[in-house]
Parts: sequence; structure tokens; C-alpha cells
Amino acid sequence: MKKIIFATSFILVCHLTALSQISEFQKIESQRIDSMKRALPFLKDTARVNCLNEISSKYGVFLGATGMGQVTDSMYHFAFLANEEANNIRYKFGAASSLLNIARSKQLSSQNAASGNDVHQALLLAEEIKNDQLLGRAYYLLANVENQAENYKKAIFYFQKTGDVLQETEVTTWLCMSYSNKGEYEEGFPYCDKCIELAKKNVQTDTSEWGHELVYYSLFNMAGIYKAAGDYENAMAYFLRGNNYMEISELYCLMGKYDSALYYWNFWKKDWNKYGWGHQALGNTILGQIYLGTNQHDKIIPLLRDHIIAFRKVGKEFGNGIIRPLLLTGEAYTQKKNYTVALKYVNEAFKYAKENNARPYMMDSYKLLSNLYHHLGKNDKAYLYLLEYTTLKDSILNKQFLLRLNNYKKAAEDVKKEAQIGFLNKDNKIKEQELKQEATFKKFLIAVFIAIVFAGLYVFRNLTLKRKNEKLEREQTEQDWKVKHLESEKKQAELQRQAAELEMQALRAQMNPHFIFNCLSSINRFILKNESKAASNYLTRFSRLIRMVLINSQKPLIALEDELQMLRLYLDMERLRFKDSFDYGITFLNAIDSDNIFIPPLLLQPFCENAIWHGLMHKEGKGRLDIELSMKDNILNCTITDNGVGREKAEEMKSKTAEKEKSMGLKITTERLALLNR
Repeated sequence: MKKIIFATSFILVCHLTALSQISEFQKIESQRIDSMKRALPFLKDTARVNCLNEISSKYGVFLGATGMGQVTDSMYHFAFLANEEANNIRYKFGAASSLLNIARSKQLSSQNAASGNDVHQALLLAEEIKNDQLLGRAYYLLANVENQAENYKKAIFYFQKTGDVLQETEVTTWLCMSYSNKGEYEEGFPYCDKCIELAKKNVQTDTSEWGHELVYYSLFNMAGIYKAAGDYENAMAYFLRGNNYMEISELYCLMGKYDSALYYWNFWKKDWNKYGWGHQALGNTILGQIYLGTNQHDKIIPLLRDHIIAFRKVGKEFGNGIIRPLLLTGEAYTQKKNYTVALKYVNEAFKYAKENNARPYMMDSYKLLSNLYHHLGKNDKAYLYLLEYTTLKDSILNKQFLLRLNNYKKAAEDVKKEAQIGFLNKDNKIKEQELKQEATFKKFLIAVFIAIVFAGLYVFRNLTLKRKNEKLEREQTEQDWKVKHLESEKKQAELQRQAAELEMQALRAQMNPHFIFNCLSSINRFILKNESKAASNYLTRFSRLIRMVLINSQKPLIALEDELQMLRLYLDMERLRFKDSFDYGITFLNAIDSDNIFIPPLLLQPFCENAIWHGLMHKEGKGRLDIELSMKDNILNCTITDNGVGREKAEEMKSKTAEKEKSMGLKITTERLALLNR
């Protein structure tokens, strides 16, 4: 799978034993598989499909065990059965899970391209049932087929949604490696940093072998980023935390300290027989770097020959692993001045680097090819490769420079301090063990001094906290009193608001009977005068008006347009009653959106009624009533004018009875406005 291909090593097998061995964890999983197989005959429908899928998934833990083909065949077999039964009962979750297991079995058998169709089908089903866990798994597997970085990011998104820290850690690890392979260190840095955070969180809940492997990978990835940036000190700190002696050895090679490199290489070689062949090949590659740096190039060629042959048999699956042995062999032949043979090895290394888009190795290949063609007298080609080398180097070094300035460096300071003691202790093994007792005594004095300082800080902190707590308690008491006072004021304000609302409702209820009484009196007058047509017309208008009044009077506020519609009905009725003795007009003096302005219902009618009864009713000749509306500074202004007899004359003419009846509407409306404004 592509996820285990990265630039510097085959770390996937670095903590595994020989391929013929099976871990204790795998033995436990084997027992679980047997248990589930025994339960299968007693299961039906979705439970049976889920069990088949679980068996298929469990076979995935045997990666690296003997009989790999048999393991993947079993995985495919149970997934295929689960898919058939899930489709028969239309169980979409089971069908999607089985397709993902089928795809994974193909990818474990190096059939990545063949798995693409299965993953896409599973993706459609997962989106249909909106299952985030399945979507995360689908995009994870799809990354091995197409758009690797993009699909890894999608998988991380869905695993975050489901809270699956183990899967999120794993995919983030592969994404970091993917960027590192291409030399895109700046893009990979935040994911490496995230890997460490997730790995720490994961290992607290997942004590399995794989959970601890991911911690190792996270440290390895971060060290690789710092190494690529030329920050060997920080890289060393991360390698020491992961006890990665082989990479520490390589780091000393880059620093030109070949004695230290050989020391850590020999320390790593103690467990030689426990490593897989890929890891052994990587170790010998680093030993080849030591030989190259100490001018022992004759030892490099036989050291790496068998590994190169083995890698060639594996093919593209481990393409990056063969690049370094090929380049080292090419450099060895270059030192021997056998440029033709050296060119063969470097060209082969360049081919693999280009296929895998491993830009750091492409840069090294360009440099070696330029040097070789120069020695062979082909300076045109040498210049072209030198130009390619310079261009690619500038691109990578620019990103490395940005990386050094990146704010993540600050976060790494804690890592540096944590690893510093271990770094010094292990580095001192190479140096002479002089002044050991004196150094131990100094450390003891420092520890005692630090303990005294911390004890003093502890006492001071306790006293400070005690005083702060006393102050907070006093403040809390005062705050509680203020809260109670505010709650009391709030309750009082709410009671006042409710009282005002009840008063407003009572006034609206008082207004409606008064208006209906006036209308019924008018209808009665028409009937007594035997004006049946006028009474019928008036009653029709009254029925429309009374319906609107009954509806709108239940609302605290109505649209201005509705109020004007009721007012027009009322004025038409009054004109009918007084035999068209007056005209009226409703005018907007400026732009007013009457549908979006709200006022209390039956607000304008009492004023118009007062103008008709006290001003126009006693006028000789044609009367005129004008209602003018305007908006200014978000305030609605209404002016009602008439050409009646005037206030003084009206006061003389109206009777006491009429005064009581007609003044009631204005009095109620005045009180309503007062409540509204309050």
C-alpha cells in the first residue's frame, strides 16, 4: 500500500519480529475469529451480515504474518459473503462495510487500482445513509487509489466527527509521510505536530501494539521534518524520545560525526535478528553512509548488493526503499572512478524517485548525474542536470527556510528540553567517563536547590491562594446580594408590565361596545324613518366593519393599512347616515409603507367621529374632513381637520347627554395612548 512508502525507510516493519512470528495480540484475534465462526450458523439477517464483516476485518490484523495470501483470501471471502447477504436483505450499512473490506483485501494484495470501484460504491452507500464512520474508512482507502492528500484530509474530517482518535492518528500519520516524500515539508509540518498530540491522546486509551507504533511514527515524522530543515538538534531530541538509534546514527552521519554514528549503529545492530528484511536493508544503507564518509567505498558495493536485488524483486510497492542503496552504490563507483557503472545505478535511482515524486531523492540524483556526466566529458548534459538540481534545491530550501521561521518551533522547545537530559546521557556514552562523581554531585546540589525553590514557591502559592479565596468569598457574597436585588427589581418591573397590559386590554374591550352602540343607533334611526334601502346598505357595511373590528380589537397592534381600511368603512357609513352632507379624504404627505407600520386598533376612528358629530353635523352646507399622514424621524404624524362650526360653537350647541356619549371615545383613546407611551 502507498501509505507505507516513505522517503527514508520502511518503518512499518521496524518494531515487528521476523515475518514467521505472530504477536500475542494476533493470537487473541485468532481466537475471536474462531468464536465468531462458531456463532455464525445461529445468526440471521443484519446480525449475520455484521458478524461476517467483523470476521473479515479481524483477518486484517495478520498483516506481516506467514501465509499473507491466505489471510487476504479469507478476508475477501467473508467480505464477499457479507456483501451478497446484505444486498439480499437491502442492508445498506452492511453492504457498504463489506465493500470496504473487499477493497482493503485487494489493497493488501497490491491490487490498489482494482479496489477503486469497490470503494466508490461503498462511498455512495455511506453518503446515502449519512454514516460518518463509513465515509472516513472509504476516503481512507480511496487515498491509496487517487488524490492521496485530498482523500486523507476528508478521512481525517469524518474520523474527527465520530471521535475515532486511533483512525484519525493513523491517517494523519500517512498524510504527514505523503508530504515528506514529496519534499513538501512546510505543508507536512502541522500534520506531524498533530500526530504527536493525537498519538499521546490515543495511547492513553488504546494499549494495543499498533497504538504504541503510532506514537513511534509521530516522533519519527517530526524528527524527519526537522532533519530535512537542517535543524539536527531538534531532530535528535525527537529520535531520542522514540529510541530510534538507527535514525540517530544517520543524523550523526549528516553532521559528519562518523564515530558517534557507528556507535549508535552498533547499538541498534544488537537486535539484528529481530528485524524484518526491509529494516535490515535500511540499517545497512546507513552503514554504507558511514563507509562513504570514512572513504571505505570498497565495502559499500558488496554490503548493498543483495538488498538491491531483493528490492528489485518486490517492485514498485517499495520503490522508495531501493533509491538510497542505488545512490550509495553509484557514489561508491564514482569514488572508484568507474563512472559508466555509477551512471547505471544513479539513473535507476532517479527513475524510482521520479515515479514516486520523491523530490529530495530527485535532487540528489540530479546532483550525482551532473557530476558523472562532467567526468564522462558530456558537459551539456552535466549543465542541464545541474540546472535541474539548482532549481529543485532552491524550491526545497526555500520551504526549509520558512520552516525554520515557523511558529511551531516555539512549541518544539518543550520537546527539546524534555529530551535534552536523555540526549546528554546517551551522547556521554561515546565520550570518556571522566568526572562522573563530580557531575553527579553537582546534579544532586542542583536538584536540592530546585527542590528548595519549589518548596518555597509551593508555600508562597498556598498563602496567595488562601488570600485570594477569602477575597473571592467576600466578592461572591456581595455578588449574590446584588443578584437577589436585581431579581427583585426584575419581578417588580414584570408585574408592572403585566398590569399595564391588562389595563390596555380592558380599555380595548371598553372601546368596542361603545363603537357598536353608535352604529346600532344609526341603523335604528334608518329603520324608524322607513329608509329600508339605506338601512340595508348601512347594515351591510356595518357587518363588514364589525368583523374587522372584532378581529383587530384582539390584537395589541395592527398594520396602518388595516386601520385605514376600517376608518374608510366607518366614514362611508357616516356619510350614508348624514346623506352625503360631507366629504372626506385620506392623504399621505410623503412615502409611507402602510403595510409595515403598526398602531393600536381603532386609534383614529374616535377623533374622526368627534370631528363629524361636533364639527360637521351642525354645519350648514357641504362639510369636509381631511386626514393627513406623514413620517418624520421614524414618527408617524396624523392630522385630522374639518371645516365645521368650530370648538366654541360646538360647545354651545351640544347637550349634556350628547357630551357624555360622544366624549367617551376620546377619553378612552387618550388613556390608551397614555398607556402605550408609558
